[in-house]
Amino acid sequence: MEPENNGELSDMLENPQVEVAAAAAAMVVEESTGPENPAAAVEEKKQLAVNGSGDWAPNGVAPVEDDSPREAPDAGQPVPCATPEEPEKEKDPEPLLSATEEAPTQQTEEPKPPTPEKVQDEVEAPKGVEQIPAQNGGEKTEAPAEVTAEKDKQAEAAAAQPEKQCEPEKSGEAGEVTAPTAGSLSFALLQDDKTKEALRSSRTLVVIRGLPGSGKTFLSRALANAYGDCCSVFCADDYVASADSDAREALDQAVGACCADAVSPLVVVDDGNRARERLACLAQLARDHGMVVIFLEPRTEWSADVAQLAKLSGRKPSAVTAMKRQLDEARLPLFFGWFLLASGRNRLKSAGADFLMALDAFKKNAVGSSVSEGQEVPLEQYFKSKGSLHCTTKFCDYGKAEGAKEYAEKPVVSEFYSSAFDLSVTALFVTPRTFGARVSLAENQLVLWPADAEKEAEPPITGAASLPAGSRAHVTLGCAVGVEAVQTGLDLLEILVLPQVEPITDLELGSLRFYGEGRWMLELKEPVCVPACFSSSYKSGQGKKETKKKKNCAIL
Repeated sequence: MEPENNGELSDMLENPQVEVAAAAAAMVVEESTGPENPAAAVEEKKQLAVNGSGDWAPNGVAPVEDDSPREAPDAGQPVPCATPEEPEKEKDPEPLLSATEEAPTQQTEEPKPPTPEKVQDEVEAPKGVEQIPAQNGGEKTEAPAEVTAEKDKQAEAAAAQPEKQCEPEKSGEAGEVTAPTAGSLSFALLQDDKTKEALRSSRTLVVIRGLPGSGKTFLSRALANAYGDCCSVFCADDYVASADSDAREALDQAVGACCADAVSPLVVVDDGNRARERLACLAQLARDHGMVVIFLEPRTEWSADVAQLAKLSGRKPSAVTAMKRQLDEARLPLFFGWFLLASGRNRLKSAGADFLMALDAFKKNAVGSSVSEGQEVPLEQYFKSKGSLHCTTKFCDYGKAEGAKEYAEKPVVSEFYSSAFDLSVTALFVTPRTFGARVSLAENQLVLWPADAEKEAEPPITGAASLPAGSRAHVTLGCAVGVEAVQTGLDLLEILVLPQVEPITDLELGSLRFYGEGRWMLELKEPVCVPACFSSSYKSGQGKKETKKKKNCAIL
């Protein structure tokens, strides 16, 4: 059926080559609008058949505007058209508006009527565009070559990566976003202002461990946001194997270099870190550089859900189960305790050195010593340091010690883990075996102290069970050769159960008392406040025991 008002269209179809294309487009419009809407048919023919320069636009897609002059196409040649950009998803064509309906002021998607195959086969894709098969068996679409090249590079890089430790942000089901809840970040070093201030002015190594997909990267990013320029994050995914080293070695070298430079107060290692030896290695790295180490596991709701983790990480459930078994075996540390931050260590070491110098002035009052002057060993050489300065709360022995699991699962332990505390050192003491500092615990610190710590002394010490809770709290400053650090707490209990004695003298630091058998205690006039962080420790193997060598010190 011919529309009544078609004079304007006829005037625009003077070119015989365009006339053929216009006729085909007119047939499409007539099929879509029907014979009962002549006005809409004419309007649609204008939109689909001819643009401002006489080029035909197939599929109802408006050609790209171009202000450059155009030349009329040669006879017998197909008329080029503008190729539409790649759609996100093909949609069914929408019905054309009737003559009585108003056209929308802004159209987000152009209607797409069927296109004759013969004409579409003649349309050439512009240069720099790659043909991509359409989804669901539809027509071919095009993607820019730059996007395709970038995807190829990403695919090659992913193939070269080691086992992924930084989990994806989305699950495999239709792009479902994994959104951890607010409780996933309930760590003191993220929420407690006092802790954040203390860690910004100290040096700390944060070791993130856990299963793939559990939220390790989510946690490391939260730390980076909270500490800003004070934080350096090292993710295992950013390191690939080279000809000379593997990915893990490259990661460790980067972490070690950052710790040695001492530029970032907070260094974060984002990796699986499931094996005990791996944790011990990182703990030793922290000790070598005078840093406190904190071990964190994600607290997402699905962090232990094997089925969900397998879906998120793309691994087999059996593989995730094996990883979880390894993670659980290394969850309990060697011990929990307060680890002195840099300022606290320096303050306590200075007070300890002053104490040893004061004792040297009392060599003439040494008890039980018959060594000649030439054989005497200075106190600072007699006592050897035993690693990082800390105050142990619970010795776990990786779960072998009695009550270790119950202590680790206490809500208060989880709540205060990674928190900063101010420990109060009220006395310094030496015995023929150890050199230590007595710590007086505050109420908020006693909640982390095991109720039976004084009773568990091995060998048992008569009267120790009747001492107040927290009496055994101490920091080991040094031990004689062949003596383990655990002896320091036992020596402190032995002094505390003895009857109080009068001070021998008053020193600048406090009152000096002598308890016989080489046991001295200096009660400080002013407690020494030492900042510390509540954390845990791992060590490699059992280590070699030092051979006992008999050394004498005149003061002892």
